[in-house]
Amino acid sequence: MTGLNRRVHSKTPFLILCLLVSFIGISACSSESSSSSVSVSEAINSAPTRFDNPIIKYDTSDPTNNVGDIIYTADPAAMVVDGTVYLYTTHDEQYVDGNDYRMYDYRLWISSDMVNWENKGTVLTYSDFDWARGDEKTGNAYAHHVIHRKDETGKSKYYFYATVEGGQRDDAFGFSIGVGVSDSPEGPFEDPRGMPMILLEDTAAYKDHTWRNIDPAVFIDDDGRAYLYWGNQQLWWVELEPDLIHLKGERYTTDAQGNMQNRDTSNVRIHAVETLPNFEEAPYVSKHNGIYYLVYAAGFPESIAYATSSSATGPWEYQGVIMDPLPGTTTIHPAMFDFNGNTYLAYHSAELPGGGSYRRSVCIDRVYFNADGTIKDIVRTVKK
Repeated sequence: MTGLNRRVHSKTPFLILCLLVSFIGISACSSESSSSSVSVSEAINSAPTRFDNPIIKYDTSDPTNNVGDIIYTADPAAMVVDGTVYLYTTHDEQYVDGNDYRMYDYRLWISSDMVNWENKGTVLTYSDFDWARGDEKTGNAYAHHVIHRKDETGKSKYYFYATVEGGQRDDAFGFSIGVGVSDSPEGPFEDPRGMPMILLEDTAAYKDHTWRNIDPAVFIDDDGRAYLYWGNQQLWWVELEPDLIHLKGERYTTDAQGNMQNRDTSNVRIHAVETLPNFEEAPYVSKHNGIYYLVYAAGFPESIAYATSSSATGPWEYQGVIMDPLPGTTTIHPAMFDFNGNTYLAYHSAELPGGGSYRRSVCIDRVYFNADGTIKDIVRTVKK
């Protein structure tokens, strides 16, 4: 029972009954004794089981309910800090009859109850990376991930891992993964490297398509070790240094401005995962009730599949598909996270007016587990 402010009552059985009633959806519970009541505000703050999907509809202060200009969002990444969900999305700006992705910036939406959302606007653009490239067609601001960690002094730092085009040797075309760092989850984020984290050269032994290094996701394990996962048509992972901005074993020098140069990855070990059927892209690692879960986009058009492990580094055991492809869009992009004792799945559909593969919409639904830890098929919901 999440979100309820507990009070000590003389009639404990009645309190338990009220909690159960609020859980199944009745908005309030009361008795003749004021000392034995649960307030309306407490009851309605229980975990939602149905969502007004897509939850991001309008580019207004309240993106779910305050009608205004439609905004198309995709590729959700969720971070939970101090009772707040920070939902970061890409931003589809393709014309209604356009073809291919047209994406320039990353947006932030926050909530303290998973029902009401606040629009925090743009927190990063592709051009915040000096080495990134874009034009009128697209800024190539593809999928991303954001995590929080306190530094050695106890100060919170926020790390924004983003897929953008550029930064390759000899100015070649290709997608890279960069990282920005901020003291605030709302930014501004600054590039501490001055160059990408992951380049085409890092995965050239496995694949040759120029968009293979996309969709980063970072997971920090209980022992403090951090791992970066990414890939298209192949999943890779690498351990990060404790600073979260360098690959473990990466060597380099810096110029007068502090930008990295003379990068040497001969001591970096990049791992390729070969045990995930139909892996397409969008890996997302999380841990729930002692089990590690890897959700990902499978096949094309994409469904959401998942695998489990007893370790953040695998081996991963494939478990199956939990969401089939959705109408109108070839991609789906999952993010699974816990908030107030419940588990949720964010993903994108194409259900807003004018929507499609290049004009997508972020949704959220509850995740339910079987007794053995496997995930039940996701039941998609809309407002009653």
